[in-house]
Order: sequence, then structure tokens, then C-alpha cells
Amino acid sequence: MLRTRFTDLLGLEFPIMSAPMSNHSGGTLAAAVSLAGGLGTFGGSNSFGPDWFREQIGYIRSQTDRPFGVGFITQLIELSPENFEIALEERPPVMIFSFADPRPWLGRARDAGAVTICQVQSPEAARLAVDAGADVLLAQGNEAGGHTGEMNLLPLLVDLVEQFPAVPALAAGGITSGRAFAAALTAGAQGASLGTAFLATPEAVEVPQPFKERVVMSGGQDTIFTNLYDLLGDDPWPPGIAGRVYRNRLVREWHGRDEEVLTRREELASDAAQARARQDPELASVYMGQGAGQVHAIRPADQVLREICESAENILQRPAWESRDG
Repeated sequence: MLRTRFTDLLGLEFPIMSAPMSNHSGGTLAAAVSLAGGLGTFGGSNSFGPDWFREQIGYIRSQTDRPFGVGFITQLIELSPENFEIALEERPPVMIFSFADPRPWLGRARDAGAVTICQVQSPEAARLAVDAGADVLLAQGNEAGGHTGEMNLLPLLVDLVEQFPAVPALAAGGITSGRAFAAALTAGAQGASLGTAFLATPEAVEVPQPFKERVVMSGGQDTIFTNLYDLLGDDPWPPGIAGRVYRNRLVREWHGRDEEVLTRREELASDAAQARARQDPELASVYMGQGAGQVHAIRPADQVLREICESAENILQRPAWESRDG
């Protein structure tokens, strides 16, 4: 069994958490991952509203008494604080912050009894999180799907492990197989956060079926790090943060043409919104990471979790030249 500082901290069977993907994960996925022995989480910064948010916490608790978490896009909390206030009231065991300075919020989460995880995209962001009192750091590499930073996972993870040895570090970005997970553990990670691997599961009920199929069809080389959909949206993002998405027809036509995009912003935003409504991955944003090439089928979340962890454990127990598992 893979036992790490992360599993010991939360009493987990497996050192894996499902990423709190805003608008892409809810209580169904979180409950399934927690029930399977990992840390299930869901995104609290989304367009679904406070009633939905409270319902997700209630659903998870109706399914399991194991730890679960709620994640927030930190810079959006002050714009819409309702879900954060509900989280303080409901006291989930874990709260996750990402992308901006967590100091205005992290102390309140800890006071509510939560273990705090800060997802960071740079050493500078990690220093802010450690100074704020984060219990766990989550190194998110540029390989990750969704919003992420510019550094790749391995150099960022190694930097965090060496600079902050007292704080357990998790890894995110491109981890969709046992071999990738074993590599992260070997580099010093105490666990991993998986997003793309859990997108293609029946429990990711917020993700349209054609988008799941697009992940499965990917060879891992059809994603791009782009600010296109951010230009079409209203949410603020810190410098250096953009989204890794499927390189669809809209992206192929408009990526890198920022000034022209802004002049046609209303039209293009409408096209993307309508495409989302009709589940068209060629115009709507399909957030997925470079590890999509190792996602070969739509499978239950517990199967994804167990196969990745068991494969990683087998690989770590044998010399690299003898390993055949992936």
C-alpha cells in the first residue's frame, strides 16, 4: 500500500485527490473518490449557485463519512463569497485554494477546522501559501488541464520539496497513469491531484458526454495553453495564468489574435456559450491536460483511482528496467 504523509494526515487509503474542477466536478464525483479511499473534492467557484453548493456537501455526507474537500479559485471569493461562507458553516474536512494570495481566507478555513491545501504554480506562490500557514502544497504544472501556470510540473515540484521540506507537497499535471504517478512520488510528492483522469468517468456528471469522449480520443498532443476563453469571459486571472484546453476549431482560428478577439468578443463569447449548450467540443472550451493520451476509456472513478495507485506501487517495487506496467 502507498503510505505517505498525505495519507497519514487525512487517514486515506490512497494518496490521490480528485481535483476540485470548477464547473466540472460536484458531489457525485467527490463522494465516489472518497468512498474508494482517496480524497474526493469539488469546485466551489462556479456558476451553479449557493443552493447547489450546499446540496453537494449534503450529498457527499449522505454517501460517506470519509474526508472530502471543497476548492476555491481564490481571487473569485471576494466577488462572490456566498459559497465560502457556507463552507465555513458546513466545515468540510479539507479546503483548497488556488491561483491568488490565500492569506485573506486561509486563516478562516483553518479556524473552521479544515486542513488547508494551496495549489501553486510558482515558487513565489508557494512561499505565500507557506507563510499563510498552508498544511499542504500542491504543485500544479503547465501540463495540467484547466487553468494553470507557466512552469512544468517536475521543476516546480522539486523546487517545492527542497525549499519547504516540512510541508507535504502533492503533484498535479499530466498524471493519468501509474507510471506518471510513480515518477511524481519518486521526485518527492506525497500524493497527487488528478483532473483529466477523472473527467472521463460516469461520476463527473457536470461534464457533457461528448467532452468525455474527446478526452478519450486524445493522444495527448491536441491541447494548448491559451488565454482565448479567458478573453471571452469575465473572471479575473493573475498574470501568467491561462487555460489548457483541447485545440478545437475555435482555438485554431483565434489563439494568439488577442486584439481581434477583443473587437469581436461579444460575438465569439456567444458562439462559445451556444456551443456549450449544444455540447459541441469544436467551439466550446474543453479543458483537459497533456496526460489525456493515457485515458483510454470512460471508467468508474474508483477503478481509475485503484488502477493508477496499484500500478504505481508495482512500478516502485521493481527496478525501472524490469517494469512493464503503465
